[in-house]
Amino acid sequence: MSMNPKNEIIKYGKIIYEMGLTESSHSGNISIREDDKVYIKKHGTMLGHLTEDDIVEISLKNEKNYDIASSEVYSHVEIYKNTDSNAIIHAHTIYAVVLSISENIDKIVPIDEEGKYYLDYIPIVEVKNPVASKELAEALGKIMKNHNMAVVKGHGTFARGRNLSEALKNLTLVESISKIIYLTKIYKNIL
Repeated sequence: MSMNPKNEIIKYGKIIYEMGLTESSHSGNISIREDDKVYIKKHGTMLGHLTEDDIVEISLKNEKNYDIASSEVYSHVEIYKNTDSNAIIHAHTIYAVVLSISENIDKIVPIDEEGKYYLDYIPIVEVKNPVASKELAEALGKIMKNHNMAVVKGHGTFARGRNLSEALKNLTLVESISKIIYLTKIYKNIL
């Protein structure tokens, strides 16, 4: 890794924010795993304007500092415990969220050729408590064993990768596929 984990998180937080992949100033979160250590954005910090003080180190072995980490800390931990990923991005991706709540579907199936090239579908995770819950963390831990990304119904996208570059690629792929589906539906309805 060319940069330290905190600098990587700062860099990608700014990219995600500038790309408009999360609309709310303080939403979304990023983490990097190094062995049993995880560096993760603190709760209540601005993704696009992070400093090193906005990132906390936690452990996969105990819950020290979980109370100041992102509210989705348990989801990050469960994904790491169930996969070989070293990076996770969670963002409230607008088009993916819209599809997850406006269609009666349990997966998003790409209709564009690039989307089809990369994957068959993106699972939609539906749980009773879809924000910052251990129920969500357990569901994501299971589903992300076999998928690099998933959309939490009405909430947002989780994407994982070997590094933050790959996690961002997966996150943007979900949003691109979702946007194409959404715009195609609008286009067909106005013709």
